[in-house]
Amino acid sequence: MPGVNVTTAVRSGPVGTNNFLVSQAFMVGETERGPVDEPVLLRSTSDYVSTFGGYTSDNLYAHVRLFFDEGGTRCWVRRLVGSSATSGTAELNDVDDNPSLTVDAGSPGGWSSSLKVTVLDANVGTGFRLQLLYDDVVVYTSPDFASKEECISGIASSSVSHLIEISDPGGTTLPSTTNNTGVLLSPGNDGAPVESDYVSFLESDDGFSSALGAGVIMAPGKDATNDVTIVGALREHGVANSRVVFVVADDSAGTVSSAKTAAAALDNAAGASHVALFWPHLKVNAPNILDVAAGATAPVGTTITISPEGYAAGARARAIQAAQGPWRPGAGQISIARSVVGMSHDISPSTGDSLDAARVNAIRVIADSFRIYGARSVSSDEVQWKYITQQDTVNYIKANVERRMEQFMFSTIDGNGRLFGSIRASLTAFLETVRLAGGLFEAYTDNNQLLDPGYSVKVDSDINPLTQLATGMVKAEVGIRVSGVADLINITITKSNLTAPVI
Repeated sequence: MPGVNVTTAVRSGPVGTNNFLVSQAFMVGETERGPVDEPVLLRSTSDYVSTFGGYTSDNLYAHVRLFFDEGGTRCWVRRLVGSSATSGTAELNDVDDNPSLTVDAGSPGGWSSSLKVTVLDANVGTGFRLQLLYDDVVVYTSPDFASKEECISGIASSSVSHLIEISDPGGTTLPSTTNNTGVLLSPGNDGAPVESDYVSFLESDDGFSSALGAGVIMAPGKDATNDVTIVGALREHGVANSRVVFVVADDSAGTVSSAKTAAAALDNAAGASHVALFWPHLKVNAPNILDVAAGATAPVGTTITISPEGYAAGARARAIQAAQGPWRPGAGQISIARSVVGMSHDISPSTGDSLDAARVNAIRVIADSFRIYGARSVSSDEVQWKYITQQDTVNYIKANVERRMEQFMFSTIDGNGRLFGSIRASLTAFLETVRLAGGLFEAYTDNNQLLDPGYSVKVDSDINPLTQLATGMVKAEVGIRVSGVADLINITITKSNLTAPVI
């Protein structure tokens, strides 16, 4: 099949454009409402509320809000529901009390019991209007509809098409305007998604496909100690789609020991270099009452405890935007929290050091601020994959190489090597921007002359013999040496007695 095929391999060596697409996050989990058949790109918390509704204790709202508060700019959300999920419904009757129009909630869940539809008289001539209320607040009033068909198409193209759908159960008469007190929709349910629902989504081709680009994927609240199967599916998804995976090590009642055990268990699986573990849980201010889902208790003026993946992803996005690529970790001073107010556990310096040695990224209090103090992957291969940024950078380069090479699809393979030269120039130009931004580890001579830029590009007849070119295949080989991270800086301060006055 025609296409661009990029494979990656490790190159031995020292540890070591303004495209911020790679800073995006992918979150899968429960929401109050919203589409269940496609991921949605959000650019703000208000986008989330408009599409997926408000906060409940077990949904994604607080995690998405934390991501944007901490510096994120792009978040893909996929709502999961169980196999028994249903949508609320109601009938609008005619003057003889027979069904005239059926109103269905635009998505499954109990939220539909907050929807009320009222039939109003037309402003001009005959016909009717529909008015939609959400929590007894008018959110939409339609224009005049002269027929049921006009109503169905009008609502389908309106601003509330994600909230309600109209269909015709039969009959010819219009809905009656006599019962203008409104009709409440019945409550649906989201079917309580289970482990297998997460796994099926993460393994499916129609989930967060690789076409959406690199980034970080997570299922906030699903931890590496108690949700092993889901975390395993996240890891496999990350490997298959060139993304890193952020996971909390244990639940909010977990211990330092259990966090270390979770990291060790993940290292035993293929693709450990794609996974970063964080610990402990965080405390953030409770959502505003306006962001609380219908029927939920609004813990206004208090804090809630949530897992830290959204914070870590926001700090990662902040670092990527500063460095123009994923080679700078979202840790240390750049990760100073903007909206975290506490933690489920206090992490002392010695405990933080022990977690780092166990490949768990601890969140600590430094200079009265909350910061991530770790950039580890869970891989024990500390030569190639000690830092999550190394895998993140490889993912970024792979995605961009694939994107650049697509322009050469169906180009003519000429005999004098012009196509080879064009491919080589395009790849070199991209890799040079990565090197100049600090993403690749260069080698220098003792005289400070550049010996090796940290990358190599080969597109020639040695790897493209005529027998291969005759099949339409052109190969390019790219070697990279990814920069490491300075996560330990030793400073020695020596005090001496003054023997003479300082002038």
